[in-house]
Amino acid sequence: SVLVLCFATALVLGDLTSISPPGVDRPAYVYLTYASPDPAHTVNVSWRTDENYTGEVHYDIESRGGTPGAYDLIQKGTGGITTSRFNGYIHHVELIGLDPDTTYYFICGSPDHGWSEELNFRTAPAEGKDIRFVVGGDSRSGGENWPKARDDVSRLMASYDPDFVIFSGDFISNGETQTGGDTWDNWLGAVYECWRTEDGRLIPIIPVIGNHEIHPQPPVYDPQLHASNYYTVFSLPRNERWYSLNWGPDLHLTILDSEILDAGSDVWGEQLGWLGHDLLEHQDDLWKVTAAHRPAFSSGPHGSTPSIQEDWVPEFDRYHLDLYFSGHDHDYERTHPIENGRVSENGTVYVISGGWGAPLYWGNPSWWTAYGPASSHHFILVDLYENGTLFLRAVGSDNVIIDEFSICRDLAEAGITMKLPSKATSCWIQVSGTAPPNELVKIYVNGEVSATTVASDDGQYNAHVRLEEGTNVVRVEITGAFVENEIRYSRAGNGGVTLLPLFVGVISIVIVGIVIYELFRR
Repeated sequence: SVLVLCFATALVLGDLTSISPPGVDRPAYVYLTYASPDPAHTVNVSWRTDENYTGEVHYDIESRGGTPGAYDLIQKGTGGITTSRFNGYIHHVELIGLDPDTTYYFICGSPDHGWSEELNFRTAPAEGKDIRFVVGGDSRSGGENWPKARDDVSRLMASYDPDFVIFSGDFISNGETQTGGDTWDNWLGAVYECWRTEDGRLIPIIPVIGNHEIHPQPPVYDPQLHASNYYTVFSLPRNERWYSLNWGPDLHLTILDSEILDAGSDVWGEQLGWLGHDLLEHQDDLWKVTAAHRPAFSSGPHGSTPSIQEDWVPEFDRYHLDLYFSGHDHDYERTHPIENGRVSENGTVYVISGGWGAPLYWGNPSWWTAYGPASSHHFILVDLYENGTLFLRAVGSDNVIIDEFSICRDLAEAGITMKLPSKATSCWIQVSGTAPPNELVKIYVNGEVSATTVASDDGQYNAHVRLEEGTNVVRVEITGAFVENEIRYSRAGNGGVTLLPLFVGVISIVIVGIVIYELFRR
């Protein structure tokens, strides 16, 4: 197998050489963002070179093997951009007029300087469809095993095939320098290597500015003076500091700048006014998600952010925001739903995900904490299903599920009844119960470990496992004791079956045989 892999690599490199001129300034790395708030019809292709030139993107809905003259469509750029603190040039070329939910193949570069390998991207849907996205941040150096810790998270993330990634800031240690190992070239080069799927699809970045992108950081920073590299490497909507976009008709994303430290400043007030207008305009969207770098509620060492609690949280309450993602504290923490300063089932869930490779932090739970703080490298995986379900998982760098929870919309109050499409051949069920506090709980389905979790301090555990059509034996095991039950899932039937609790010593299990999550995807 090693010989085959080496041979395949030689073929790829040979192909690149055959279609490129003798020059040595091909794109060093390529990445995707959105310069317009319309990911169904646009995408921004970016790359770095040593020299400045007018770049081009050649693209098509069919693979053309990297041959420049074979692509039906060409979009020319306006030349590279740089700063006094950045080595080289960044090229941004926006492709417009794209078809929704379509895969495009492309190369970028120039006839005189060489081309990238062929890559591809997929536009957002215009109609309702299952959505999968990832959230996470804080990948800067300073911890053990960097950058491997960062890149391990990235490679695992890409294996889940998300539509896009919201990166919640602190990409590198000092965003205004290109010296040392932790640079924009290093970070974007790692993205180019790791943020791609097996078929060559690049995963787009929806970036959020963090405090480490700004140097030095005054109470009110100047984007061109204190964060020039960040605003050079990313081409974003509106003023690029705060912006929003929709992914399909059901998901509205709002990106905010938490690095304006003077909450009495005009620029903070301008952003606050825009936030209220944005959420008002999209208050009827099925899912509303916001991200910024600093947390509203945090039990980590940085703690909560008073200005966000005082100004943003009331807007979130007013327009019923579903999720607020942040980083800054290098851990994982999820709150209970919070509304009007207290736990409420109709409130916003606040999630901290600061474990993309940076040195980890520790903390103790607060009144708002539903899970955590957990000191672990990880990312957040969010699935939105057409049946009105949001399913969130915190995935550790070892691919173990740290935490998970779900929100279900428009479901019957008594006994969830939901028909699966005929093409769906499996479903997810919730398994919960009691066990000794802080003990490892293993959940088997048909003899195979399907999920592992740890009982909470009060002895509660909760997990989700997948059932295939037919009869499934679900078994919960801890310290040698176990309890199991049998559940039959039929594609033709409805959910709503609840099996009675079973008890063995200190272990109990409740299997709710309801079709919560449609597994079928793409």
